[in-house]
Amino acid sequence: MSGISKNMILAVLGLTSFIFLLFQLYNYKHYLPAKNGAGLSKSKGSRIGFDSIQWRAVKKFIMVTSSQDLPVFLIDPLILKLINKNFEQIRNTSHGFTSECKFFCVPRDFTAFALQYHVRKSQEAWFRVAENMGFQCLKTESKDPRLDGIDSLSGTEIPLHYICKLATHAIHLVVFHERSGNYLWHGHLRLKGHADRKFVPFRKLQFGRYPGAFDRTELQQVTVDKLEVLIPKDPVYFLEEIPHSRFIECRYKEARAFFQDAGLPLKHKFGKVEDSLELSFQGKDDVKLDIFFFYEETDHIWNGGTQAKTGKKFKYLFPKFTLCWTEFVDMKVHVPCETLEYIEANYGKTWKIPVKTWDWKNSPPNVQPNGVWPISEWDEVIQLY
Repeated sequence: MSGISKNMILAVLGLTSFIFLLFQLYNYKHYLPAKNGAGLSKSKGSRIGFDSIQWRAVKKFIMVTSSQDLPVFLIDPLILKLINKNFEQIRNTSHGFTSECKFFCVPRDFTAFALQYHVRKSQEAWFRVAENMGFQCLKTESKDPRLDGIDSLSGTEIPLHYICKLATHAIHLVVFHERSGNYLWHGHLRLKGHADRKFVPFRKLQFGRYPGAFDRTELQQVTVDKLEVLIPKDPVYFLEEIPHSRFIECRYKEARAFFQDAGLPLKHKFGKVEDSLELSFQGKDDVKLDIFFFYEETDHIWNGGTQAKTGKKFKYLFPKFTLCWTEFVDMKVHVPCETLEYIEANYGKTWKIPVKTWDWKNSPPNVQPNGVWPISEWDEVIQLY
């Protein structure tokens, strides 16, 4: 019995040592890479990262958006930096084959994507599909600031942010909206009273603390960690925009009140910032103040006009001019230095001769047709008060 007991003890000790050794090897293989960058290990043949919750969450999200034909694109600063740093390697990898997860397996709480609102097809459809695939989702929305000056539409709400959580990782989908200045805008992520403030660590979000504005960006498709994703064509430029993207909204109501208090209520607004913008204010005794915005081309400048009842657009061409200071009714104001050329362009060589009949869209010698505003834009580009 004594001999058997010793053999059994030795066997148990040997087995225990072997199990401990296996545990040490497992710990070295799985947890040491995590400390050094979770998937950024240089060792070949490692597939550990593809089991990470980060990669699985991104994969499921891409499956959902692809199935709903939702063209989301990656804007996550951390992942974009890694992709840009290794772009040649990504481009030269045959059919996206890789034996290790280098990008989407990096430890983090969120992965950020964006969606341009005008290409959104079915907001609720993809939302429900995501929840059916195991995501818990939260949506935030707010009033559309672009419609703040239109009384009938000023309460219209638009989606701003979606956060879809899978286990411990969340996808942050930032909704970009087109603004009339030909740029993309996203809103402030503001939780309403009933929202779960412990849903995710909101303070760690890299988008949404403030409203933001970005230049339009072309997209390119890349295969990263076996996943096909869209990214900005110039990721470096996009990354440089992020720290300087904070946006401050114009206080439209206060601005309108300022003119009204000054006896100049807004009469109409035609066009938009990048095309044919015109503001008209009605003063006392039917005196009207028109403010035209000029647009510079290679060899001329122009301002626009809009016919309210038809949506027709007109363009008034002027030779390029410089600005000089002058005094007008005790005010220091800017005027074209080439004053005569400016007047003759708009009223002709015989501008000194009074004209009894004048049609703003036909009489000026420098006017020409400039197309028609699409009916879908009339609420924005033809506003009468």
